[in-house]
This record gives sequence, structure tokens and C-alpha cells, in this order.
Amino acid sequence: MHEILDIPDSNIVGIELSGTLTEDDYEAIVPHLEHTMEAHTTSRAFFFLDDVEGWEPEEKWEDLAFDIRHVRTVDKVTVVGDDLWVPWTDKVELLFPSSQIRTFEADAREDAWDWLRGDMDVPGIGPGSVPDPEAGAQEEDDE
Repeated sequence: MHEILDIPDSNIVGIELSGTLTEDDYEAIVPHLEHTMEAHTTSRAFFFLDDVEGWEPEEKWEDLAFDIRHVRTVDKVTVVGDDLWVPWTDKVELLFPSSQIRTFEADAREDAWDWLRGDMDVPGIGPGSVPDPEAGAQEEDDE
């Protein structure tokens, strides 16, 4: 089962996963991830795992890796949960090979959000970036 989290940061996708994930979960998660990644130069992802038992059929993991074509746009991924065994972290690394990935225990959810949102106010680059004041000056000099 999945739940898309309501997050005020438009460039952060948040998904809570639990139990056995199905093809219906896949059909809902992939478009949400792709939409967020396509809408922003750089995006971030938050996954909360609550007793996830697996994905049926298992091939959907490979499909997910193939379907997420914009992995380079995700600079940070955090995975939160109490049962973050190695196969899950390996799968996240497969999905987001160019991203910084950090795991947190379930009781450290706020720390996970702090880390994920860190460094967001960098002028001109990254999620939530602010306009670069130097960019406007350069354009004016070119005229």
C-alpha cells in the first residue's frame, strides 16, 4: 500500500509505503515521481517504509528503475523506517544512482526532513533555489 504525502515543497516528492506493494501502487507512484522530477531542475525524495514486505510482482522494481528516466534530477533521497534492511537500501540506490541517499530510523523523521531540506536556498541551483542576483547583472552587462 502507498500514500502520497502532502508536502508544501513542490520539488520534494514524499511517499509512505507499507505492506505488500502491488501493481496498483506502481501505477500511482511512477507518474507522481515523474511529474515532480520533470517539473523541477532538481528534486528530492522522501520515502517512509512501514513494514514493507515486498512488491508483487517483483519485476515491478526493475520496471520502476527503467520508468524513472530523470534520476539525475534527484539530488537527495531519504529513506525512513525501522526495518531498513539491506535489500531496500540497495533498491533505492538502484533507482537513484546519482543521488545522495541517507537512511533514518522511524523515530528520527524530523531529522530526516531537516537533512532532506538542507541546502535548499542556494542561489540559482537546487531545489527551492532563490534567484541568483548576479545573473541579472550579467544579462544587463551583455546589452
